[in-house]
Amino acid sequence: MSNAIDMHSEVFKGSDHYAQLPSVTGLQAKDINLGNILSHYAEIGTDSIGLLSSANVKSMELKRNQKLYSLCQGRAEIFVVKQGWVSLCHTFKSHGQDICNVYMPGDIVGLRESFFDNHDITILGLQNCQLDKVSVNEVHDLFKENTDIRRAVVSYIMVNDNITIERLRSCTHHKAEERVAHFLLEIYARYNFKKLIDSNVFSFPITQEVVGELLGITSVHVSRCMTSLEQKKLIRKSRNSIKLLEPELLAEYTGFDESTIYGHLRLF
Repeated sequence: MSNAIDMHSEVFKGSDHYAQLPSVTGLQAKDINLGNILSHYAEIGTDSIGLLSSANVKSMELKRNQKLYSLCQGRAEIFVVKQGWVSLCHTFKSHGQDICNVYMPGDIVGLRESFFDNHDITILGLQNCQLDKVSVNEVHDLFKENTDIRRAVVSYIMVNDNITIERLRSCTHHKAEERVAHFLLEIYARYNFKKLIDSNVFSFPITQEVVGELLGITSVHVSRCMTSLEQKKLIRKSRNSIKLLEPELLAEYTGFDESTIYGHLRLF
């Protein structure tokens, strides 16, 4: 397959609920690049950050509900999310397409997948997004040659695997309301780690359909769970944001432990 990205629009059936542009952000798109992102996941020297930040990139826009199909020389391409939210999808002949994760500004899509042969990715814009496509070959060369960068890449992949494992654990052990509460804490922890917020309020531009698909419940059930959490005065929701009124109580309720996601970073 060629290096070209096959990009075209397809309508994603879903409600407009929660699908708004972020109202809470502490980091400008111009400040988001590969070097700055990976420096959160391991100690990286100034020279190494410079090498990452100078990697060849191509800026691109992805509209809401637009899909981007990507494969580069038999490997997934790498994208830095600078603005907006996207989801990563896998396509199956038997039952169509599954959403397997969501990404916010300051995340890297396709980094893990780029180390597998013939692993294409499909990215769906959950909002109007700005992405940087980063040269896979340059990133892989830096990974091989630079110890700091290799350590940071492995750490980034570990954190995202930890997020997925914790979400899976919640889905296999918790009832629907606890799953939704756990997911809200996950998003809150991710915002905090990236220093995108400085309060208990965060933008939540994800449809109930997407949340339901990630957590294995229906969109109707997601709505009911949100309403129940609000009635219990644990959260306050609006059309485009969530406020955690009792994050410590929510963590106790769901067993959410941020250290299971980020605890290993002290080793890096």
